[in-house]
Amino acid sequence: MVKINLNLIKKNPLSLTSILADKQGIFKKYNIDMNLYLDEDFFFKGNVEFLEGRSDAMMGDTTFFFYMLEKGKKAVITSNLTRTINLVGGEDLPKDLNGIRVGVNRSGLFRLFLENDLKDIIKNPKIVWINNTYDRIQALESGEIDALVAIEPFVSKVVNNGGSIIWDSRNSDKNLVMWCFDEDFYNNNKEAVKNFHKALNEAAELINNSSSEEKVNYFMEYCGFPKEVAESFKNFNFEINGDYRKEDFNLCQEWMHREGEIKRLYDATSLVKDLK
Repeated sequence: MVKINLNLIKKNPLSLTSILADKQGIFKKYNIDMNLYLDEDFFFKGNVEFLEGRSDAMMGDTTFFFYMLEKGKKAVITSNLTRTINLVGGEDLPKDLNGIRVGVNRSGLFRLFLENDLKDIIKNPKIVWINNTYDRIQALESGEIDALVAIEPFVSKVVNNGGSIIWDSRNSDKNLVMWCFDEDFYNNNKEAVKNFHKALNEAAELINNSSSEEKVNYFMEYCGFPKEVAESFKNFNFEINGDYRKEDFNLCQEWMHREGEIKRLYDATSLVKDLK
């Protein structure tokens, strides 16, 4: 068996496939000795576990990957990931969306989406830089902003409080979220990494084929969500991990380079790996 160290956030719904695969022996079926350790909540600590080598893999939006490379971390992208990035409006969102104030993480993908997917939806948005999602939700509740960029479970929290989804990243023709592995680990364990994704996909299919009630129970049991939050995921489906597209890699890095977020461009051919 190949040992994989993995640090995830328990309250991130995207962790469910890993937790389920671990708890139900799916990783072992694929000859993986999973050492999964979970942070209870989002601490916004910059993926330090992956950066410093205590976690062999990391998931997140593609900007995370390039920030890692800029910090000297050697890593490769191994698959895409289920998209849960949303633009969510508050209860009093203006109907024409003109000039809305949007709370945004300074290092996230919103500006890239704004140039592409959102250019015909929102006119003249006013960006308010708020890096912590909890702080963005507080700013929304206090009327300082009209909308915010968030992932689940924060999206459901806003919607459950009277808000609405303006745009869902699953509506995009791009997938800009990914799994990546430490490069040395990948080079030494290519088959194990492929098996890791097979195990996640098996867990995803198990969840996707479950009833609404079963899905709610999974999110309560494995992610620790209270029932009112878990209920938001009764119709949730995971996208199956597949090959990350090199054109998405290049779109993201060229935008980040143009914006001064990264200092150089990277070779997609060597840094994006196929699952086959």
